[in-house]
Amino acid sequence: MSLTVSGTVTSGLGRGKEFVTMEGYADQFEDLLGYAPYPGTLNLALDSDIGEQLATLEPMRVDGWETNTETFGAVNCYPASLGPADNSLRVHAVVPDKTDHDTSTIELVSPVRLRDQLDLADDEDLEVTVFSPR
Repeated sequence: MSLTVSGTVTSGLGRGKEFVTMEGYADQFEDLLGYAPYPGTLNLALDSDIGEQLATLEPMRVDGWETNTETFGAVNCYPASLGPADNSLRVHAVVPDKTDHDTSTIELVSPVRLRDQLDLADDEDLEVTVFSPR
């Protein structure tokens, strides 16, 4: 099962870099996705809200965790491909339980900086297909 959506590349708040590199997430991402994500996410402002559609896909789940002072939420991860980009590029859509975004924005991680790899800039159109991992 899959879901294909279109959107435009947008700058985020810069918090993806912070969260992707936190030890509590980083170790799980590497184990679950099979790679250490580049420290940051590529944000796409989608043409429509995909919350209900994402609910039809089965995610891989990064567990939430906590420190003595803070609690960090779980993250749903979905294999993804970017069209018409090279399908050999490893990409995952990540949807944190706790986020500043609604489901009309999707964040993507990869072992490489996607902006550089695909020569992307803000306001460029991009299509992403999100899959159930099984």
